[in-house]
Amino acid sequence: MDSSYQNNLTATAGGLQLGATPITRTYSRFTTVVTAGDSAVLPPAGPGLEYIVKNAHATNSMNIFPAAVTQGGFRGDGPNIPAGDSINALAANAAFALAAGKAVRFFCVANNGIWDTLPTIP
Repeated sequence: MDSSYQNNLTATAGGLQLGATPITRTYSRFTTVVTAGDSAVLPPAGPGLEYIVKNAHATNSMNIFPAAVTQGGFRGDGPNIPAGDSINALAANAAFALAAGKAVRFFCVANNGIWDTLPTIP
C-alpha cells in the first residue's frame, strides 16, 4: 500500500454515483459534505487494491459508491449477475453510507468488482 493522500475533498452534491467525486489516492479525507448523502466514488475493484476514506465533516453522512460499468466497474456475467461493482453484501452500484466523523477501509482480496470493508457495515 502506498502513502498517497488527498485532503480537504468535497463530496459531490446530490448523492449520485455518476459524477461523484473520484477517490484516486490511498488515503482520502473529505472535509466538505454540504448535505447528507453527498457522494464520492471508488475506482474499479481489483485484487490487492486498498483505500481508506475519512468523512471529517462534523454532522453530515456521505455516500461512497463502487464504480459503475461506465466508470470501469464489473461488466456482469449474464442476466443473473448485474453489472457494476459492489461493496460488502450491498447490491451492485449501491452506496455505502459513511457517517460523519468516521473512517472506513475498502479492500479487494480476490474478486474483481467486489469491495469489502473494515468495519464490515452494513
